[in-house]
Amino acid sequence: MDFSRSDISTFLEVVRSGSLSRAAANIGLTQPSVSKALRRLEDEAGVPLLERGIHGAKLTNEGELFHETARRYEAQHFELVRMASELRARHSGLLRIGITSPGESNVVHAMSELVRRRPAVRLQLRIGKSDELNSAVEDGLLDMAIAPAYPGQHWSCTQLSLAEEDSRLVARVQHPLASNPDLTLADLTPYPWVMASQNSAARQLLNSVFQRNHQPVPHVALEVDYMSEAALEIISSTDLLALVRAPLLRGWLGRVMPLSLSELHIKRSVVLLTRPDAKWSHLMVEFRGLLLDAARPRRR
Repeated sequence: MDFSRSDISTFLEVVRSGSLSRAAANIGLTQPSVSKALRRLEDEAGVPLLERGIHGAKLTNEGELFHETARRYEAQHFELVRMASELRARHSGLLRIGITSPGESNVVHAMSELVRRRPAVRLQLRIGKSDELNSAVEDGLLDMAIAPAYPGQHWSCTQLSLAEEDSRLVARVQHPLASNPDLTLADLTPYPWVMASQNSAARQLLNSVFQRNHQPVPHVALEVDYMSEAALEIISSTDLLALVRAPLLRGWLGRVMPLSLSELHIKRSVVLLTRPDAKWSHLMVEFRGLLLDAARPRRR
């Protein structure tokens, strides 16, 4: 048997309304179309389902049994449609993310996992400076952003700490300072630096270290938005100095090296920025969980 769902819906509406004419009006069909739908259904069932009369239509004995099954079918169909709609909504949608560096492996891992889980999702990725991303989140242009946070740094957005990272003073392996076991800040004065922009929290923190120790602030020869592979390539072949976070440094050991100077062994946090009044979507909640999972130490 091949029952039409539209014919079953028409049958149920006739039973609910009590007449073919009212059912036709309710579902936007002509009365002859309703009659044809009922005939097709009865032909498939092989028995009369309704008694038609001048006072309307009522169920036959067989129609009573068929009606109960048809109601369950309709309810199950509605539930399937609802569930499919929910699944589409949960596997699709738009998430706008900001990051300060395209080399953030934990963020890349979390984004890759989100796309794998939700093939229909759309991600918009913006790369920018920390203060720019904070403003974009606050203004509603981004849903969330991942940025480094330094001691004393001010944010207008809510922060969730994802990880702690060390930043170390770095130079090329054959740098003139590499053989000095007792480095001081004064020893760094002759050498130029790779640094972030003048207004960045990282640069202000670094300058404050030199100022507190009554040393001139470093001369910046190369200004960058973030420490990248290209910047490390330049450091590895010049006498430039830089502060480099430990996860990025690991891949360059042998070409560059950390220099031992406790004043410039700086810790920073990696934070997730969101609006204080943010309405957390399913995507935001899931991505936050993936970020936290990616930041957890891996068991060996």
